[in-house]
This record gives sequence, structure tokens and C-alpha cells, in this order.
Amino acid sequence: MTVSVTIMSTTLQSDHLSENIGRSVDAPALFASFPEALRTELRSKAVRRNFESGQFLHQRGDSAGGFWIIDKGQVKLGHQDKQGMMHVLFILGPGDSFGELACLGQFRRVLDAEALGKTEMLWVSEAILSDIIAGSTEISREMLKILAKQLQEALDNLLVFRNMPAPKRLAQRLLAFVADREPPVTLGIKQQELAELVGVSRMTIASALAELEGLGFVSRHYGHLVIEDPAALKRWMKN
Repeated sequence: MTVSVTIMSTTLQSDHLSENIGRSVDAPALFASFPEALRTELRSKAVRRNFESGQFLHQRGDSAGGFWIIDKGQVKLGHQDKQGMMHVLFILGPGDSFGELACLGQFRRVLDAEALGKTEMLWVSEAILSDIIAGSTEISREMLKILAKQLQEALDNLLVFRNMPAPKRLAQRLLAFVADREPPVTLGIKQQELAELVGVSRMTIASALAELEGLGFVSRHYGHLVIEDPAALKRWMKN
């Protein structure tokens, strides 16, 4: 069983959809925080690459000679086990960037990165990033702010998220996808991927979805899931 969803006029990834804009985290991406002129410069210097669904951009243990910017599509970040199962920690969408920490710290990748659907990427080399940092203290400060926020979100998830019951964990992930979009909102993501994001089995996710539906926060339909009232879902999650 898969759960696919449409967010107003845009959609998150599913097997039969080509457009997607969803992300499963609240902290902003580093690239998105840069001034428009700098983003334009980076894009002009970056190398464009296309990936098919399921193709790996990099794997845990690879050396980091730069970072990625998502131009179109989505990318799953997580850990692939010995059986080939991808345990998803994050899903990122267009405008998001990742891999900066490994690049800046000059250490190896700690997560696997897999294309979710057809994906267009921009590769920014370490040399380009170093030139930008060296040439602007303002950019350096902004980078530190964003990286600190991302670290804080990771710590919050570690300390709080792990102790939540499954329905509230699921609610938190769904709300991250919703962001500030007008309701009703839908998310195009497989039920298995939801289970991996929350860290539970598919059966547990199905049960959690049923509970949220019973409370009137979501409605399940053939081929899609609708989040009817994100504000009410947020209040319930924090209660």
C-alpha cells in the first residue's frame, strides 16, 4: 500500500507524479538562506547532474568534495542496511542543500543520499564553497546560524521525538511537510517511507493514520492522504 498526496497545485513525490516540493524537516537549508545574487552565482558555477529514482548520489563513508543543491525532485537521506533496506531520516526538496557539513569539516559522508523519483541536482565543489566563505564574513555568519538551527532540530528530535507515541511522531512529520500551505493539504509519500521517517513499522503507521483519521485531522483516500486541519493537528500534537 502506498500513500500519495497532492498539496494544492503542487505535489510531493509518488510513483506516478513528476512534480514534488516536499521536505520532512523544519530547519531551513543552507543554500536557501543565501542572498539571491549569491544563489545565482553558485548555480552558474555548479555542475548539473540528473539522477533516476533509486540512484544514489553518495553513500555513507564516501569522501566529501562538495555539496548538493536540489533543483528538481526529492532526495532521501538515511542509512541503507546490509539487506539493502533504506532507513529514511530526512526527505528534502527543491531549493534544499545537503552535504555542507561533511564538506566544511573535511570528513566522510555519514548518510546515504538516494534520489526519490527523477531528480535534477547541482554539485558545488569544495573549492567554490571555500572561495565564498573566504570572501564574505556575512555569508559565514549566515551559514553558522543555519547550521546551528539544523543541529538544534536534530537534538530536539533525539531528545523529544523518540519518546512520543507513534501517532504524535507521525503528526510531527506530516506538519513539517505541510509547512505554511493553506488547508486542506496532501503529501505524496509512500507509507513505507512514512514508517521509516517515524521509525516504526508499516503496520504501526497504518494504525497511527487510522487514529488521526478518527480524530478528524486527516482523511485517507485511494491513492492519496489529505490533511484536513493542520492547525488542529498541531494543537493536538503539542497537548
